[in-house]
Amino acid sequence: MINYEDTNVGDILQIVGSGAPGYAEIGDLVRVTSVHKNSVRVENRDGEPCEFLYNCGAARLDATEWRDDWREDFLNE
Repeated sequence: MINYEDTNVGDILQIVGSGAPGYAEIGDLVRVTSVHKNSVRVENRDGEPCEFLYNCGAARLDATEWRDDWREDFLNE
């Protein structure tokens, strides 16, 4: 389970728990594209977005060792 306050744009998270049916399989990796007080927006390997909200969303994500993994060109757009 992630803590939204400790999560940053560019962090790589892993889908866990109940997963994200219709979006990603358990074990898939996603990249954080925005962080809010009670949610994060992520993209999967195909660039498709998804938002995880509140405690139930946080329980479906787990932190990985990869932090701040971001494409420099995307930040400059």
